[in-house]
Amino acid sequence: MANHETRNGGMKKTWWGGLIALLIGFGGKLKFLLPILKLGKAGGTIWTMLLSIGAYALFYPWTFAIGLVVMMLIHEMGHVWAARRRGLPVSAPSFIPFLGALIMMRKMPADAVTEAYIAYGGPFVGTIGAALCLAIGVVTGYEPLYSIAQVGFLLNLFNLLPIHPLDGGRIVTAISRWLWVVGLVVGLVLVIVTFSPLLLVIWLLFAWELWSAFFSDRRNKPRNIYVEAFVPESRWEEAHVWIPAESHQRVLPHVQYCRVDDREHVCSVIYPGVGKIFQFEGMKGRFEEVRMTGADRVTDDDTGQSLVRLRLEAQYIPSPEEDPTLKKSAEYYQVPGRTRFIYGTMYFGLILVLVLLMGVTHVIISGFGT
Repeated sequence: MANHETRNGGMKKTWWGGLIALLIGFGGKLKFLLPILKLGKAGGTIWTMLLSIGAYALFYPWTFAIGLVVMMLIHEMGHVWAARRRGLPVSAPSFIPFLGALIMMRKMPADAVTEAYIAYGGPFVGTIGAALCLAIGVVTGYEPLYSIAQVGFLLNLFNLLPIHPLDGGRIVTAISRWLWVVGLVVGLVLVIVTFSPLLLVIWLLFAWELWSAFFSDRRNKPRNIYVEAFVPESRWEEAHVWIPAESHQRVLPHVQYCRVDDREHVCSVIYPGVGKIFQFEGMKGRFEEVRMTGADRVTDDDTGQSLVRLRLEAQYIPSPEEDPTLKKSAEYYQVPGRTRFIYGTMYFGLILVLVLLMGVTHVIISGFGT
């Protein structure tokens, strides 16, 4: 009897530990963490996975730590699979202990349907992975698999909340953006019920995105981009143009166009008398101004060539399609009625399936105490 109670208590501890770790894990959706996650391809995925497993194992059993990270990996690979099916390049998944996992989009979706498709891939594949975990647990009788499966169901269900930037907040762009209002209310209720500071941060970021997208007067204001242009010193001599001094500043002409062959957007920066000195590519927004803020002379370490290094500051207004937040054009959100119905059915259907699977798993876990 004592051994049975100990086993049951261990299962409950694993369950609650998994829930806490899960709630923390959604912080991986916070986009301000992206710059520190540029770790490469498979190598970065493997060692950050191991790091996360080790971190979770400090507080939870090894079996649960491994299972939790695997559930996150399956979820993120669902996004990778969906993105590649739509021809969009993405990074391999990266993990941050106690904050979760994510992939980085190297090119933003062109419309709401593509965004919803990629977002749906994560919880869809993640649900399949958690269901397989539950099935293996039933076949083998290995009890930790039930807790891992339950956490997998929770992870995917939580991500289906219509809160940007969670997956649900992206999926509903192809259904109805009014569901963001539902997410705003439900998210606030969850913050009050769970008392989670991290959930509060996610909710506040979502509320700020909604405000910025639909009410703020700061929309479409330029952003500053800082780059350096390296121009051979010989070009200045051939053009008989004085090399600018270190503190010299001036506005430089620029020309924006779209190449016919590859439809690539280009902005060429021109120094009077010298010609083109720099070129921005792949940016579909509008350059308001390009200014040189200083210059100096450097030597190329490989060739020994003398170069003039120009420091440039560009004021740039991104196109709606480039903005990772909710500031998209009206065309971006235009979705046919039939497509809205299909995505609505898939979205709410997956939520129902997850709720049912969680109920079944809960009954199984509860049966351990009888």
